[in-house]
Amino acid sequence: MTAVIRRRVRRPAGLLAAAAVAVGLVAGCGSGPSQVGAAAIVGDNKIPLEHIQQRLDSLYRKEPGIKEDLRRQGNLDTVARNIATLSVRHELVSRAAEREGLHVNEEQVTELIDKQGGAEAASKGTVYDASTFRERARDQLLLVELGRKYLDKLAVTIDFTQAPSREAAERKARQLADPDQARKVIAADRKSGIPAGTGHTLRAADNLQLASTPLFGAEKNTVVAFPVSQQEGQWLVAVIRDRRTDADGTVNPERVDPLQLEALGVRMLAPLSDLLGVRVSPRYGMWDPMSLAVVPGAKEAGGIRVQGSERKQ
Repeated sequence: MTAVIRRRVRRPAGLLAAAAVAVGLVAGCGSGPSQVGAAAIVGDNKIPLEHIQQRLDSLYRKEPGIKEDLRRQGNLDTVARNIATLSVRHELVSRAAEREGLHVNEEQVTELIDKQGGAEAASKGTVYDASTFRERARDQLLLVELGRKYLDKLAVTIDFTQAPSREAAERKARQLADPDQARKVIAADRKSGIPAGTGHTLRAADNLQLASTPLFGAEKNTVVAFPVSQQEGQWLVAVIRDRRTDADGTVNPERVDPLQLEALGVRMLAPLSDLLGVRVSPRYGMWDPMSLAVVPGAKEAGGIRVQGSERKQ
């Protein structure tokens, strides 16, 4: 099973690139703080539009000429979305740390920054400056701790199949949302030689390449579909039959790459963002719960999510 749905993990080239897959903004409606003047609202906390503009202004001061470069490349909106995404991510990380009892001290933050050549050097090529980079470093450390806490406890049981395109994946996702259709689709796919199966249990610690994907962030009875290989055009379509955060394991997190722990920590924020409810200003686009990022529109979403039936198989 693991070999069938192997997924390549890429190390982020820089924080501007990593921002594109940062924890996102759940578009929603209902009661709560007014969105007037807000870039985003996380639970009952408002992130003002002024915050995003201040970060942009700081970026332009730090790197003269970058504004015109971004404008010429058509990337001004992309950077603004990245800043909004990272700002919401900061709120979610803070909430998660409080709920999970996670702590990092200032010495740890300073050590991480020093390893990257100091705040000024480390902030180059990012949306942070020397005065705000500590926020980023602290969030990184907390995400690593969150990933470390659940690495050996997180497990999902899935029924799954594959699809060759987004359109085919969406059709199958809606079919898998119905238990009766799911059985037929998976049986037919297996008969035709398509990798598919039922009742497969995967542990995050044993599947590090998949641990940061929507497969491990979705709740029970949710169907997710996402590309596992852009080059080969393969999409994994799976319904989460069970999700546990109390599984037993013996993996030593200290032997795992901190980047993989951080990626798992980001994925562990997904249920929290749904629970709290996050709204984002339309000027930045829409929330994509699959890639955990703000994207310009539905065509840029990183996958498909469908709520399945709770009827027993």
